[in-house]
Amino acid sequence: MVHFLLAALEAGGVDPHRLARDAKIPDHVLRDKDVMTSPHFALRLWELAEHERADPQLPLTVVARFQTGELDLYDYLFTTAPTLREGFDLSRRYLHLLTTNARLAIESETDQEVTYSYRYLDADGRGADMALQFSVAVFCMRARAGTGQPIVPIRIGLRQRAPRSHRAFGEAFGTSRVDFDAPVTTFTFRARDLDLPMLGADPALARILDRYAATLDPPPAITWEQDFRSLLAGELEEGPPSLTAMARRMSLSPRTLQRHLAERGMSWRAELDTARRWRASQLQPDDPAELARRLGYAHPRSASRAVQRWSRPDDE
Repeated sequence: MVHFLLAALEAGGVDPHRLARDAKIPDHVLRDKDVMTSPHFALRLWELAEHERADPQLPLTVVARFQTGELDLYDYLFTTAPTLREGFDLSRRYLHLLTTNARLAIESETDQEVTYSYRYLDADGRGADMALQFSVAVFCMRARAGTGQPIVPIRIGLRQRAPRSHRAFGEAFGTSRVDFDAPVTTFTFRARDLDLPMLGADPALARILDRYAATLDPPPAITWEQDFRSLLAGELEEGPPSLTAMARRMSLSPRTLQRHLAERGMSWRAELDTARRWRASQLQPDDPAELARRLGYAHPRSASRAVQRWSRPDDE
């Protein structure tokens, strides 16, 4: 998603290099399109891009540039399935090929309709709202492209607050039944539409792709704690970190970040101290000013006091 989003924004006139730098995306992520990385980078990109373009419906604009096949194996599992229903079943089963931070599931099912839900495990704020918009729009677009039929969802449910105008949402999703402030993001299709054949249905190739995908071990899920500590280490590289800056990097409000930490028995001060202590153990700088800079302290004296505290026997 990071690579797709940067390319789509570049096509819209945004400088992708500056955007990637502002989002603090690591160089190795930009060099390797197949690398799995923190979902917060993509969420931050959405927020920065919305500010850059001043477009509150940016995800609905970007989705028009999405082409089936850009998601590699994940897309071809979908397009070669016999029916739209089976394509969505494969999309649910192999979502981990794209992300370990989301779940696509059947929320409810009757003889007349099926409601799918799409949720993030650890994401909040405006970036998550925009990413959910985009994901649902992609699923609706893939249904139309995959079957070659003008399939319209019965209704859409979005977690975000209702915007001033709903027009763009109706045009993107093909239905005026878009509910906001929903408990979970959902999209509902008629059962008869889900039984439509796929244009690219290829039973032999579908079996080969399914067997191959099944051999790929899901990447280890990045826990919230691991994600937080990895991003905090990156924040230390930039200088004295702050709770506000860290919350922004995670596409959260400072209050929400504090709540997430408290729910896990963590605190900002303790995590920052631990991150600095580990970093100090990897360094041997003789210059106090350099030590302070590498540990994210504003003053050398603060860094020296911290190192002395960590070196006491009762603090080991």
